[in-house]
Amino acid sequence: MEKLVKQIKGFLPRQKEELPWTKNWAIKLLSLFFALFLWYFVVGEDKVDMTVHIPVEIINLPRDLVISNQFKKQLEVTVTGPRGLIRGIANQHVSRAVDLSKATPGSILVRNDEEAISFPRGIRVLRVQPPYLTLLLDRLIQRELPIKPAYEGKPGRGYEVASVTFEPPALSLTGPQAVLGDQTNLTTTPIDIHNLTTSVTREVSLDLKPSIAELIGETTVTAHVRIVEETILRRITNLPLTIKPDNTGNSIHLSPDSVTVKAEIPLSTNKKTKKLQTLFAASVSIANLQPGTHTVPVRVDTGALQFKIVEISPNTVTVTIKKPTQKK
Repeated sequence: MEKLVKQIKGFLPRQKEELPWTKNWAIKLLSLFFALFLWYFVVGEDKVDMTVHIPVEIINLPRDLVISNQFKKQLEVTVTGPRGLIRGIANQHVSRAVDLSKATPGSILVRNDEEAISFPRGIRVLRVQPPYLTLLLDRLIQRELPIKPAYEGKPGRGYEVASVTFEPPALSLTGPQAVLGDQTNLTTTPIDIHNLTTSVTREVSLDLKPSIAELIGETTVTAHVRIVEETILRRITNLPLTIKPDNTGNSIHLSPDSVTVKAEIPLSTNKKTKKLQTLFAASVSIANLQPGTHTVPVRVDTGALQFKIVEISPNTVTVTIKKPTQKK
């Protein structure tokens, strides 16, 4: 500016003595020119009304709180002002800042008045929609929720679902207390087990409530479905006991010398086996036992079949060990 003024003064004739009001007259003239220019730009330019969308910006939200309701993320603001300033709003990054630094759990009513949005000077706010925002603040909690299966159909005849395991077995969720407070587990969409006779592994999605889906989105897990043959509970009586080891040379007496076993046996095995006692071996161990009377647990072995033993009665027996009598 000073350079421009010096150039202008260089073209003008120099006066021998300047009057007080003529000092720095070139700077004063330029200032007047720029003032008139700005006045025309701000006041003299055509004024227009325009509706703009202003984003709502949440600031200083405490870490242990969360906004649990849906609210307008943008405001419709009708403004008036010079056409040039109105067009430049998009480059000004104007927003409606909502400071929640002092917020507590509950409902908050935020008023969107004219002073709440800072527009450049020369622009006036005519209307804001919506005029109010309602924010519901809730405690932020974390829950570890196990996954439970849902089924569709039935396995093949004579088969059943033994178990279902998931990868991962549970999901850790963080969200509002009002959403997660009563949630105890997550359920899958129905797993198709129609006519299955063997175990399968499937990718399944979760059947989520809308409020939970908003927290974790679309989620899938890996389900390992174990299919086994149906069983029948059978009672095997008078299963004889064997002694292990049996080469001690001592006199050994068992009381009782047989047990009763309840076991779950596959239907096909039960159908084709005439004598179920042949599928089981009951024994007691007397290893390291000294002569005398002892209470020893009973062990029942099913070999490679691995039946589920429900009950052994009795589960312990009395073992009497005597040294052989020596002949005189």
